[in-house]
Amino acid sequence: MSQKGLTLPELLIATLIFTVAFAGILLGILSCMELSEMTQHSTAALYASKSRIAAIENTPFAQIPANYNNTTFTAPQVNGIGVVHVNSPSADTLDVTVTFCWRQTTGRIIGEDTNLNGQLNAGEDQNGNGILDSPVKLTTLVYDTTG
Repeated sequence: MSQKGLTLPELLIATLIFTVAFAGILLGILSCMELSEMTQHSTAALYASKSRIAAIENTPFAQIPANYNNTTFTAPQVNGIGVVHVNSPSADTLDVTVTFCWRQTTGRIIGEDTNLNGQLNAGEDQNGNGILDSPVKLTTLVYDTTG
């Protein structure tokens, strides 16, 4: 008489294979969810940064440094902060940099501003270049066209 079915070792091996496969699939889903959130936050931060640059470009040249240098701003639905830096390489040119850093819901900080205060504090400059860096960083030159 032949018996049909699986032995206990076969069941254990099948369960182990299923568990490993399920854990891998779950890890993949969680990674995709985090990437999706990062994309949404990056898009919102980029939109807010572009809007800030548009506002700067529509401001009279002489008022830009006083109104915008070292100012901060936020983006809707993003737990982060953007900061504007204005440098004047010449009398009729302004170098404007807008950087946005944020915290994911997992706690991961995107960008170098780890405490999200809009300033480069001790220990935050990961690449040693002396400025805040982030995946959302825009730079533009503004020229004085009045003179």
